[in-house]
Amino acid sequence: MTYQRIQPFPPAHSYDFPELRALSSVWQERKESLEQDGVYRDFIKRLQREWAIETGIIERLYSWDRGVTEVLIEQGIESSIIAHRGGVSQRDAEHIKALIDDHLGIVEGLFGYIKGEYTLTEHFIRGIQAQFTAHQDYTEAVTESGAFIRVPLQKGEYKTFPNNPRRPDGEVHSYCPPEWTKDEMESLIRMYREAEGSHTPEVKAAWLHHRFTQIHPFQDANGRVARTLSSLAFLREGLFPLVVRDSDRKEYIGALELADAGNLAPLVGLFVRRQRDAVLKALGLEQQVQQGKYVEQIVASALEVLRNRFAKEQQKVSVAYEYAGKLLKYAEQKFREMASSLDSQLRPLTPPQVSHQYQSRSDHADNTSEQRHYFQKQIVELANHFDYFANFERFRAWVRVTLTTDEDFDYVLSFHGYGAGDTGILAASAFTCVKARKEEGGTEPVALHPAATEFFQFNYAESFETIEKRFAEWLEASKAIALAEWKRSLQAGV
Repeated sequence: MTYQRIQPFPPAHSYDFPELRALSSVWQERKESLEQDGVYRDFIKRLQREWAIETGIIERLYSWDRGVTEVLIEQGIESSIIAHRGGVSQRDAEHIKALIDDHLGIVEGLFGYIKGEYTLTEHFIRGIQAQFTAHQDYTEAVTESGAFIRVPLQKGEYKTFPNNPRRPDGEVHSYCPPEWTKDEMESLIRMYREAEGSHTPEVKAAWLHHRFTQIHPFQDANGRVARTLSSLAFLREGLFPLVVRDSDRKEYIGALELADAGNLAPLVGLFVRRQRDAVLKALGLEQQVQQGKYVEQIVASALEVLRNRFAKEQQKVSVAYEYAGKLLKYAEQKFREMASSLDSQLRPLTPPQVSHQYQSRSDHADNTSEQRHYFQKQIVELANHFDYFANFERFRAWVRVTLTTDEDFDYVLSFHGYGAGDTGILAASAFTCVKARKEEGGTEPVALHPAATEFFQFNYAESFETIEKRFAEWLEASKAIALAEWKRSLQAGV
C-alpha cells in the first residue's frame, strides 16, 4: 500500500448531524450561567482527567480496567492509587503519573489557548508532541528483519526515518515518507485554514485527525497529537475535548481504516456521539448548580427568571413535548403494523395441546393514561445502564408489542424526560422482557435486555423533520434487536 497525498475537505454539508447541532444550540444558550459555578468547573476538571488518562490507554502506554480510571477521575491523578488499583509497582506508578500529568497539562492548556489568538501552526503541533513525550526517552522501532528495538525518541521534530507498520496479514501500511512530511504538514494547515467557517466542528475534527494520522509526522505520539487537534476543533466551537475511551478502540481504529478508503462518515459519527454525551452531561449540571446555591440566591434567581424569561422559555421548551406526542403516534402505528403481521403468522402455529392461542398484540399508554406509570422500574434500570436520569415528572408514555407463545414476551418503547428539571430534552429507550409467573399469582417482568445500542434523545432546538428521520432509523434498528432477542428466548426454551 503506497502513500497517497492528503485530500482536501469533503464538500460542505456532506455529513449532516442535526442532533448535535440542536444540542450545541441548547448548550450555548445555557453555558454562560454555568461556567462560573464550582459544579461546572469540577465537571471540566473530571473531563480533563478522563481525557488525560484515556489518551494514553488507547495508545497502550499503560492499561487497567475502567474502574481504576473512574477512581482517578474523581480523586485526582495519584501514584498511590495507580499502584494499588492498577496493580503496578510504585516506581512504574510514578512513571505513569508523570505521563498522565504531561497529558493533563496539555488538555488544560488547550482551554487557555483557544481564548487567545487561535492559529494552527507547525510550531504549535511540534510543541504539543514535545510535551506529550516529555517523560518518554525511547520508542519502539522495527528493523528490516522484523525485530523490535528501542531507539532514542526525537521530541518536537518530524521523523527522519519511515514509520510504516506491518499489519497482522503482512501488508505494510505506508505513512508519509520523511522527505514529504514538511510539505504535507504545510498542506494540512493550509487546507484546514481554508475550511474555516464552511464546515461543522465534527467534520473539521474528524478530517484533521485522519489527515494528520495519514501523515504520521512524528516518531511517536501521533495518535495523542491527533486527538489533541480534534479537541481543539471542538473547543473552539464552545464544545468539549474529544474523549476516545478504550472501549471505543475497535470502532475507532475501524473508522480510521474506513477513512483511509475515503469514507470519513464513521469517524465523524463516533466523534458526534462522544460530543453528544459530553453536552448532555453538561446540561445535566443545571439542577446540581441550583441545589448548591444559597436559598437567597435561588429565590432571587427564580424571581428574575419569572420576570423576564419564564413564559418565553416554557413556550420554547414545550415544543419538545409536542414532538414526543408525534413520535409516540408514529411508534404506535409501527408497533400495530408489527403486531398485526406477527399475529397472522403466529396463530396457525398454535399446537393443538396448548390451551391458549399463540398471538401478537400491541397496546400503549400516552401521557394522560392511568397506565403511563407501567414499567418504571425497567425504564430506570435501563437509564442507569446508559448513565442518565429518567425524568417522569412532565412526560411519560410507552408503546408495547406482546408476543404470546409458551410465555409472554414484551418489547417496550418508553418516552420520558432526560435529566432533572424541565429542560426540553427528552429520551426514548427500548427493552425486552419476559413475563414470569409469580407463586402468589400474577406475573412480573424478568430477563430485561436493552433493545437498542443507545437511547434516543431529542430536544426543542432540532426540527421535527430531522428528529423523525433519526427516530425512524433508530426504531428500525431497535426492532431488529428486539426480534433477535425473542428468537434467542425461543431457542433457549427448546
